[in-house]
Amino acid sequence: MRTKTVFELLYEASKAITSEIELQNVVQKVTDIGTELAGAQFGAFFYNVINQKGESLVLYTISGVAKEAFSKFPMPRNTKIFEPTFAATGTVRYDDVTQQPHYGKNPPHQGMPRGHLPVRSYLAVPVVSPFTKEAIGGLFFGHPEPGRFTEESEKLVEGIAVQAAIAITNARLFEEKIHNETRLKEQREQYKSIFNAITDSAIIYDEDGTIVEANPTACQLYGYNYEELIGLNASLFFRNPGDFQALKEIALSGREYAGVHDRIRKDGSLISVEYKGLRFIFKDSPHVLSVSREAALQRQTKEALQKDESLAHIITSTSPVTLWMTDSGGQTIYINQTWVDWVGGSRESHLENRWLNAVLPEDRERVASAFDKAFLNRRLFSTEFRIHRKNGEIRWCFSNGSPYYKEDGSFGGYAGSISDTTDRKAAEQKLASQNTLINTITNNTQQALFLMNDQQVCTYMNPAAEQMSGFKMEEVRDKPLHYYVHHTHPDGSHFPIEDCLIDRALPTKAQTKGEEVFVHKDGHFYPVAFTASPIVENGVPIGTVIEVRDTTEEKRIEEALRNKEKQAMQMLEEKVKERTQALEKTNFELLRFTSIASHDLKEPARKISIFSKMLQDRLDNNLDEISDRHLHKIIQSSDRMVLLIDDLLTLSRLSNTQRQVEKVDLNQVINEVINSLEIPIQEQNAQIKLENLPVVTCVAIQMEQVFQNLISNSLKFSHKQRSAFIHISGEDSWLNGKEAVTILYRDNGIGFRSDQAEKIFDIFYRLHNKEEFEGTGIGLAIVKKIIDTHQGTIRAEGKVGEGACFEITLPK
Repeated sequence: MRTKTVFELLYEASKAITSEIELQNVVQKVTDIGTELAGAQFGAFFYNVINQKGESLVLYTISGVAKEAFSKFPMPRNTKIFEPTFAATGTVRYDDVTQQPHYGKNPPHQGMPRGHLPVRSYLAVPVVSPFTKEAIGGLFFGHPEPGRFTEESEKLVEGIAVQAAIAITNARLFEEKIHNETRLKEQREQYKSIFNAITDSAIIYDEDGTIVEANPTACQLYGYNYEELIGLNASLFFRNPGDFQALKEIALSGREYAGVHDRIRKDGSLISVEYKGLRFIFKDSPHVLSVSREAALQRQTKEALQKDESLAHIITSTSPVTLWMTDSGGQTIYINQTWVDWVGGSRESHLENRWLNAVLPEDRERVASAFDKAFLNRRLFSTEFRIHRKNGEIRWCFSNGSPYYKEDGSFGGYAGSISDTTDRKAAEQKLASQNTLINTITNNTQQALFLMNDQQVCTYMNPAAEQMSGFKMEEVRDKPLHYYVHHTHPDGSHFPIEDCLIDRALPTKAQTKGEEVFVHKDGHFYPVAFTASPIVENGVPIGTVIEVRDTTEEKRIEEALRNKEKQAMQMLEEKVKERTQALEKTNFELLRFTSIASHDLKEPARKISIFSKMLQDRLDNNLDEISDRHLHKIIQSSDRMVLLIDDLLTLSRLSNTQRQVEKVDLNQVINEVINSLEIPIQEQNAQIKLENLPVVTCVAIQMEQVFQNLISNSLKFSHKQRSAFIHISGEDSWLNGKEAVTILYRDNGIGFRSDQAEKIFDIFYRLHNKEEFEGTGIGLAIVKKIIDTHQGTIRAEGKVGEGACFEITLPK
């Protein structure tokens, strides 16, 4: 019996699932948790993934059994059983899937393939993205026993499916984030390579003039190695530091500077350079890029300059973001190829303000107004808007820009970029939805939640925690949480924080759980159950999440239930004792009556047989043919009556005999039967083959009686045109979800019709009349009775003229 509500179980499952971020770990944890909460013996999760090549694949995880138990079977098809799950039309729950009208209706029309996990109870729930409504996959659970899944199981698994969809979406976003970060890193490395490949000296310095980046050409030009150059002040290159200060202020004001100047190398020599500098944003703060070359090499490097310009054109043309520039009147005079690739047309068709035509009408006026306002005030410009891609898709974009100045210091216009932020915005929206969901859960759950930092001080309490402890958040910020809610034992003694299991979770970096007694703000004690989970980042513990449940009512109910259960057990034991005594007395009297009745019934039958035989012997030569035949029938009938009474007595004693069960080797049992039937076996020239017979737990003498009756029947009902052949073999199997053994008994006798397969176990049922074959019609009834008392099963198959087969399954 569960003591937690569906909501509590779902909340705990949600925490376990969302603790994983890798997709494979997420789906395996979803499968394991779903299998456990549903009460299934095994479960599977089939889900769709898109690999890096854009191909759609179907993968799966399995729980409850080894994956090898399923790997040899093909993926489930979209049959009537699986269609509601794969099509995401709803939850499916069957008490017995094999009894459904559409079970086994698809080729090869056999239901579960041979060797498949035994499924009777069936529960399947689609996993659907709460954001895109796409079918991510399906959760499938099974149990070999029917009727194991309930409405509560269904609700739990449906809740798990929702959590799984969110967790899988997060895992996919995480994988996409890693992919994007890798791509961004590659782009940065590409830009770094381009920066280092420029043939001119390139130095970047900050607002203080400190050099933060330099390319190899700069190191070569000024005679420093890279490590020496980084961190130097660029004024060291000038004979008059005031010259550098003037150039720096021009650049930081937004204007561009250029000219020819003598610079000082590391060895003190002077070098004449042609230089140019401009302001740009580097690592989120204003910096200056200073490019220079030896003045004497200007003519020699004209071709190299053309290459640099070509390289710059390649960079701007292949940039993943749109680059743009306006003139001093705010009209667009440049836009790179990326914008054309996005929205179509030609680069010329988007100049002046015509690029706004690609912006959605409802965003167009706002974007133009934001740019005009920034332009008039010469401030940084930034805004978000949506565009129509040339493929019809609507995408979100972010644009920013800043003013630039010409060499003479006059305002030249604005330059900036446009980046596609659709994926980032979607991820932010999904993250916001998830945070809303988490906040809704934590604020409405009845489970108290505390969050402590690395100093054990509480930094968060949900409403349930405040109500349970009596404290408000602002009241517990001055010292560790332990000294507010857990400082004293119920006996009044001090409870040191070092002994507190809750506070041990952080330093040990291991989850702790158990039961404790907390102290309420008003001073009263109350029992709780807790789980303390450390938060670890990069191997460093930074806090603890504590889940606490007030168990006062649970303890009261448990105590009341224990008292009631104890009273009920006492009453039940007394009733059982009384009824057992009455049943034992009745059984004894019945057994005594049966024995007396058997003796009294057999006595006149024996006398009839004996006196009839005596009369036959005396009148052997004086009886006519009819009288002799009648007398012979009297003798046969009386003998059969004695056999019938013995069989009935045997059958009745099966229910009353106290069974002495033991481990029995069936090879030994059947060999003893063969020895006892040695003469009829030799007379029939019969062959008996034993193969892989197991050791079973049974009553040895009863099991001997089973095979005595079966072998006797095979000899009795053997085919007249061939010698009798009996084959008895064993194999491992399952019975009601537990390990068992199956014994297959086959003969080549006269067989029987398939419609007689169940009737042959009925008492007194005969397949042939007594003139053809002797017998009482009780032998197989005794066999079935013995197998039933051993909690086993027996079934028969037969074919007229070919033989019979009996399949016996017994628990191990």
